[in-house]
Amino acid sequence: MKRREGFTLIELLVVIAIIALLLGILLPALGRVRQQAKRMACSSQLRQQTLGMVCYTENYDGKVMGVGGPGNPYWFHLIAPYLGDKVYENDPQAAFEGVMQVVICPSVTERADGESLQRGTATRSWAFWWGGHGKSYAEGSYTINSWLQPSGYYQVNVSDSSYSNYFQNFSDARPNVPLFGDGMWVDAWPRSTDPAPSNSFDGDNGDQASMHRFCIARHKRAINLSYVDTHIAVVELEELWEQYWHRGYEPRYDIEVPD
Repeated sequence: MKRREGFTLIELLVVIAIIALLLGILLPALGRVRQQAKRMACSSQLRQQTLGMVCYTENYDGKVMGVGGPGNPYWFHLIAPYLGDKVYENDPQAAFEGVMQVVICPSVTERADGESLQRGTATRSWAFWWGGHGKSYAEGSYTINSWLQPSGYYQVNVSDSSYSNYFQNFSDARPNVPLFGDGMWVDAWPRSTDPAPSNSFDGDNGDQASMHRFCIARHKRAINLSYVDTHIAVVELEELWEQYWHRGYEPRYDIEVPD
């Protein structure tokens, strides 16, 4: 009997079909694994930032670093020494590849183009160089809950009707008050009266200093939040309105964020 060499066309087509079927099953699973790994890395980074903030408050009479205003350092400048970088504040771009990569979520794959004020998106970092503090602009992808900043910082006005909403000391805040989270700008003042955005957007949905700065589809329909007690949680976009952001905050459970 003549020995057969190679495969028949039908056999090859069957093998190709099986490989295609396996790829169709495995690739989505691998994609989910990669997304989960990035989300877990993001959680780790947020925890490092939160612990850095705790260390800062212990050195500054329980005060949280706030929003500095034009020409002054911001929280990412001030937290750098507590994360191991003493030169970042004066030249963020020179230190971009250093430990301060921790302020950029692994799911953010695009860099800001260096405009002095550039909002971020779900996949692009924000750029900040307001007032020219330091030699270069900073980049990041996390947002601070600015209701935690004390008197003396930007927009904390004693005569303002919202002044009583601020936590003047870190220890005044409940353990479940959000501190940092995935976001599209450096700071935010979320309010329960903030409406839902028109979509679960990937970019700047207006310039409100509000919940919209946190409401981005970075980890699908969710973001990571860190809290005053240093724990990290994955929060669905609708659940942002359920968090306790400031003194007297009234959680809302009726918000629906469209796809």
